[in-house]
Amino acid sequence: MNDYYKILGISKTSSPEDVKRAYRKLAHQYHPDKKGGDEKKFKEINEAYQVLGNEERRRQYDQYGTHGFGGFSSSGGSPFGTEFGSDFSDMFEEFFSGFGGFGHASRQRTHSRGSDIAVAIDVSFVDSVFGGKRSLVIEKTARCVHCGGSGAEPGSSLKQCGTCQGSGTVRETRRSIIGSFTTLSECTICNGIGKIPEKRCGMCRGDGVMRKNETIEIEIPPGIRDGEAIKLSGQGEATSRGGTAGDLYVKIHVLRHPVFRREGNDLTMDLVIPYTTLLRGGDHIIETLDGKIQVKIPELSQAGDILRVRGKGIVRHTSALRQSISGQTRSDLLIKLKQKLPKRLSSKARKLLEDLGEEGL
Repeated sequence: MNDYYKILGISKTSSPEDVKRAYRKLAHQYHPDKKGGDEKKFKEINEAYQVLGNEERRRQYDQYGTHGFGGFSSSGGSPFGTEFGSDFSDMFEEFFSGFGGFGHASRQRTHSRGSDIAVAIDVSFVDSVFGGKRSLVIEKTARCVHCGGSGAEPGSSLKQCGTCQGSGTVRETRRSIIGSFTTLSECTICNGIGKIPEKRCGMCRGDGVMRKNETIEIEIPPGIRDGEAIKLSGQGEATSRGGTAGDLYVKIHVLRHPVFRREGNDLTMDLVIPYTTLLRGGDHIIETLDGKIQVKIPELSQAGDILRVRGKGIVRHTSALRQSISGQTRSDLLIKLKQKLPKRLSSKARKLLEDLGEEGL
């Protein structure tokens, strides 16, 4: 019985990433096209990875061992014993469902794609209203600047991959008492491209990618809300030769403003004024995000009343991530009136209040 964990040099608790990492290392080491390669060992490594690299097959292997993958007895009996009862065919149909059925090929090839990256940044309240630009330095896997991502040393070319014979896929056929099945999976040596470098890049060692700090320019859309995210396609982790880079998601945290708040699409602020101004009304100069403006306070206003200033709020649109301020209308600025109370009363002020009280005010 083959011990697939031992072949790959890992333990049963190894993560899927550990399995893939171990396979890549051994596959490169024993590849038949390399000096010192071992074709028999290479096939054993591939067989182990075909099982342990697939979550369902790995679970079945842990439960049944290699017998579950073709090690059937000549008598045609179940290698799992009689404890499963008479529902033998149903059990096998479920067991092999991950291989695409019997007697035909199942294409499982998918092109490599880099991982997505998620980061969070703080944005000023003003930038969340009007938009802005930010530069963000991220350490990530990026395309090799020396070979341009090809994995080949500049001046050299790519040759046909000996593992998949240029097809980009590896075919594996297994036979059992109930028929044969074939699986096609992406070649892990060439990452499905069908070609490998004749001379590996001296900087990235043929991977086509390398870790580096990269500066990303981020456009902050006007009107963006706290907690929203900006998606930058193709700015995530790059992957080996020919693969597609992942995406970068930038989550926005809008910092508090000492004066202004956001309520829905409207901009709000408090305006504290003396009681006499509430009664008499009059013009008042206030500072907005657009600069100073004059607002008229109606006579006999009350604390809690709201003044509305049209077009001095936040950009209106259905998606702050997809549109710009150009051609967009703005919401309103809502000014909530609050009464300013003195901390002490002079004798004159006390007399005036007594007089007002006699007037019923």
